[in-house]
Amino acid sequence: MLKRLFVAWPIALLGVALMVVDVLMMSLRLSWLLRPHGLHLALGKSLQLTFVSFFFTAFLPGSAGGALAKLFYAAKDNVERRTEIATVVILDRAVGLLSLLLLALAFVPFLRRLIASVAALGVLVFTVAILTAGLLVLLFVCLFDGSRSDSLAHRLSRALPWSDVAERAMSTVGFYRRSPGALLAALGASLLANFCVVLVAALAVLALHPADFSLKMCLVIPMGYIANSLPLTPGGLGVGETAFDSLFKLTGLGGGADALVCWRIWSLPIVLLGLGYYLRGLGRSVHVLEDVSQQSS
Repeated sequence: MLKRLFVAWPIALLGVALMVVDVLMMSLRLSWLLRPHGLHLALGKSLQLTFVSFFFTAFLPGSAGGALAKLFYAAKDNVERRTEIATVVILDRAVGLLSLLLLALAFVPFLRRLIASVAALGVLVFTVAILTAGLLVLLFVCLFDGSRSDSLAHRLSRALPWSDVAERAMSTVGFYRRSPGALLAALGASLLANFCVVLVAALAVLALHPADFSLKMCLVIPMGYIANSLPLTPGGLGVGETAFDSLFKLTGLGGGADALVCWRIWSLPIVLLGLGYYLRGLGRSVHVLEDVSQQSS
């Protein structure tokens, strides 16, 4: 497989470039989500956070390790705003998941006959549709249904342990009603980021199994990435490959496992950059906007 990748080096370079775009969009997404709360995360620092999260994702179960690393460094030296920052980082992950689900559904109209002919694939698409609808309803409530969501947040926070933390977290999400553009912009950046990683897997198939290069991949690749992010093995190793292979076979294609292995190889430069930033130390990443304004003036 490595020999074929070396021969197809232009495709490999394009794959790495798309990975860089993915990192850039993810970095912008978190910066945009923090800003409405009066928190400043410079793009350079956000890029470093994303690189470090990639490093931890590669060695800890699923994608949870990367999210925890990002949460730790973002909340570092921000004790008073820790709940808000943690909530935004979790929301950042939720927006990423929603965009993957939306990308899978975007190709359903073009593959209706295939979905109708494969029962298991139809069940998967239905499950994705249900999850997407649930996340979109939550997004709608956060943005447009202020009175009901505030009342629900207050009731839930009283029933949950650490009620103060729960209420602050729910208020943080509800705050986007005042600036819905930030949340929608983050979703747009996330769609572009995940479209890039879908293209990376597709390019891997083009390089390694050109006979299996097909539009059908775009339906199952996002589902494969979701399975790869489950916290079962370090970096989803084995789990992701099995999911990709099974999903590709459902659509009559081969090379699913090889596509994900190729994605892992092409992401190595980003992982190594993350290791470098981790060893060097990040320092404080997130600052209160008022403090930034005072320093600049």
